Amino acid sequence: MTVPFDKAHISAVAEIERLCFSDPWSEKALSESLASPHSRFLVYLEGDSVVGYIGLYALSGEGSITNVATHPDYRRRGIGRALIEGAIAKGKTEGLEYITLEVRESNSPAISLYENCGFQVMGKRRNFYSNPREDAIIMNYFFDKDNKN
Repeated sequence: MTVPFDKAHISAVAEIERLCFSDPWSEKALSESLASPHSRFLVYLEGDSVVGYIGLYALSGEGSITNVATHPDYRRRGIGRALIEGAIAKGKTEGLEYITLEVRESNSPAISLYENCGFQVMGKRRNFYSNPREDAIIMNYFFDKDNKN
């Protein structure tokens, strides 16, 4: 189940970051993100354990997803989809016009998931990622003008 990210979740989210990313966010960075008035981060709980999270910032009608991560032991169970759908629902509640994200060009499972959730490829950012250096695919989810999506 998805719930709002809370300070009690920081260490578990930082561990998921370390397991999933070559350049993980620190507990300090996560704490600072949580403190932002624009933060709409969510976590996915299995029992009392945090097994996934999504970072979403909302500002001036625009949403930006920073990271989506599922603990490796819990992958392929629909958690990523639930987190993305949760972010989309939050965006709708916030009255956003669109949500944008970047994804590694080689991450075809994530690209497929985002497309299946309604995101569209918008372009590419050259050499966006390091460790290893790689291009990013820019994807957007558009709410209709009456925000009925």
